[in-house]
Amino acid sequence: MSDFDYTPPIGRRALILGGLGLLVVGGGAQILRKLYRAASFGYDGLQYKGESVQAITPNDQFYCVTKNVVDPIVNEAVWRLELTGLVEKPQRYKLDHLQRLPAVTQETTLMCISNGLDAGLMSNAVWKGVPLPALLDAATPRPEAAKVRFHGVDNYTDTIPLEKALDPTTLVVYEMNRERLPDRHGFPARVIVPGYFGEKHVKWITRIELAAADAKGFYETQGWGPDFIVPTRSRIDQPYHEQWFDLRTAGNGVGVKGVAFGGDRGVSRVEVSADDGANWVEARLDYPGTRLSWALWSYDWRPAAGDYTLVVRATNGDGQVQTYDANRPFKSGASGFHKIVVHVA
Repeated sequence: MSDFDYTPPIGRRALILGGLGLLVVGGGAQILRKLYRAASFGYDGLQYKGESVQAITPNDQFYCVTKNVVDPIVNEAVWRLELTGLVEKPQRYKLDHLQRLPAVTQETTLMCISNGLDAGLMSNAVWKGVPLPALLDAATPRPEAAKVRFHGVDNYTDTIPLEKALDPTTLVVYEMNRERLPDRHGFPARVIVPGYFGEKHVKWITRIELAAADAKGFYETQGWGPDFIVPTRSRIDQPYHEQWFDLRTAGNGVGVKGVAFGGDRGVSRVEVSADDGANWVEARLDYPGTRLSWALWSYDWRPAAGDYTLVVRATNGDGQVQTYDANRPFKSGASGFHKIVVHVA
């Protein structure tokens, strides 16, 4: 019996081409149907955006991206979390042992590094788990340790600097919105790394390795980065791009609303422009969130007839206004301003 019940990750193209090969040799149709039923196509790239966005994202609507065709379903009875590598005292935990350690509850927003300015690969949840520094302290990192590399059951790996791992807001969690961590979001345990892109929040974690400064993870070896810190972002969820309003409706007010996110710096202010950034007015923070989460904002707009370019910008909790960084590499995540066009007839 293996330690984990899961299917090793294979590429989507490999599944399709391999399936065609099975069909050619015969007898593969039934196997292929089973693979498709178990596959993660139904939620890979699941986005959360629009006028129905809530401050705390329901678990079944929380954005989800996976590299796997079939995600792991982990057998809790045999699962273990190991701390290894450049440590003096390697550690090993069962889930019930992990759950008995002093825990914290923390609201934190996650965002995918591939999230476009208008996209919904971002969600917010309340997580419960053990601060990573407590686990590292028990293992006693060696002086030469500079990074922490996380290993998932699905063979995924990623790294963060040891300094970030020692931040008390970096957690190993086992609950999401006061429920058991869902399978698709990393049961039995995953990492929460506030302020860093979603790929660093490794799911189905099974090993925490203290490593040297040259350690890299799955996407880092493919050239992603080098900056994995979320830049301050904001988005308009309502109205939608190219929406039309009649003048009577607009005269009674058009509700403009969306989200803003400052990584682990919070959000202190959101502003809206109806003339492509020439002039700005302050929006209302309906849900200011925490320093580790997004904020929800709104603005009561009463336009005259015409065509408008609406833009939003946020100021984070450190007083830094959202910017566009022309030199930021594409593989370090997009920066800039979300714009939409609205027509009042």
